[in-house]
Amino acid sequence: MQQRPTCTNIRIRSTRDAHKIFYAVQHNLLPMVTRRLDADERLALCSGCVYAWEERGPHTEITGLGIERFTEGRRWSPSRVRDEFLFYYEKYTPPADASHSSPDKQPPRDWDPLVKQTYSVWVETEKGRRKWHLTAYFTQATVDQLGTIDDIPGVADLIVPEGTFQSTRVSKSR
Repeated sequence: MQQRPTCTNIRIRSTRDAHKIFYAVQHNLLPMVTRRLDADERLALCSGCVYAWEERGPHTEITGLGIERFTEGRRWSPSRVRDEFLFYYEKYTPPADASHSSPDKQPPRDWDPLVKQTYSVWVETEKGRRKWHLTAYFTQATVDQLGTIDDIPGVADLIVPEGTFQSTRVSKSR
């Protein structure tokens, strides 16, 4: 059965947005991704897809829950930090059937590379402390047409209790 993104047609504006998505997942209002994406799910990935997932911990081999590393089969730039988020920019990969005579292997003019936005938090669950991740995708051309969590009924008005989610990026010096 095909696994669906946690949200679609959404952009993440702030950690507040991310926390509302995590809170909605915690309360079963939105789905958590429970395994790596398969080939069809990777093909369906597009601007506006948001995935919430739990990192596989040291004891999850018993339960089988969690994902070790979220992959979607694309090449990315090194990360850039902005606020609590990491951003990665898609690198062009010529199609396998591209002509070998083309020396520069440049992307087509209309290529709109994806941007991957990630954010990670610690959360206390009934099974103990877990690391949850949010992975969101958008393109520069489509980001302004995407909705926000304010457009998701039942999620827009959620009040996330202070301290429910702790960013994993908090530096030791604070």
